[in-house]
Amino acid sequence: VDECSTGSHDCDVNANCANTIGSFDCRCVGGYQGDGKTCTDTDECSTGGHNCHSLATCNNTVGSFSCSCNVGYTGDGVNCVDEDECITNNNDCDVHADCLNTVGSFQCACVAGYRGDGTTCVDINECLDDTHDCHQNATCTNTDGSFYCVCADGFRGNGTHCRDINECLLGTDGCDVHATCTNVDGSYHCDCNTGYTGNGTLCRGKVSLIILHC
Repeated sequence: VDECSTGSHDCDVNANCANTIGSFDCRCVGGYQGDGKTCTDTDECSTGGHNCHSLATCNNTVGSFSCSCNVGYTGDGVNCVDEDECITNNNDCDVHADCLNTVGSFQCACVAGYRGDGTTCVDINECLDDTHDCHQNATCTNTDGSFYCVCADGFRGNGTHCRDINECLLGTDGCDVHATCTNVDGSYHCDCNTGYTGNGTLCRGKVSLIILHC
């Protein structure tokens, strides 16, 4: 009698029945262990009977197991390689931060002009912090992530270097033709010449009073 074919055996549902002369054998299928009549799940993760990568986690399942690469790595679990989170954009770096890939992880660093922990970066106000390189005779204006310098009125240059404009020498002053222009640092002033009176930008000849004695 073929007990395996007739179903008159007592093998476990997770065992294979093999007919023999006058009897039968029960053997647990892969992923199970026991005498064939009683089969229990084999925990391959605990027994080391898995082929998961050293950088993967073994997860036992009923009758089998699965492998999943650890955080920071990618692959099928049997083969795992470092994941470049900076290239895959699988990072939480701020838009104003540089992402630096490391083995199994990544680092974030705020770019120049910003400060923070890399995941949060805020603008540095170089003008307020006095960390700019504007000339003493220039105005500092903060911008998002940077700043710029503009020489003050009466000076010329690129903002980091400013030199006095000699309005008197250039003839760009507003002095009257009967006034003398004197250049000063960042400006100039006008003084009416002898014989004239006024504020320097407008000069009039003095009126002399002649008193006649009869």
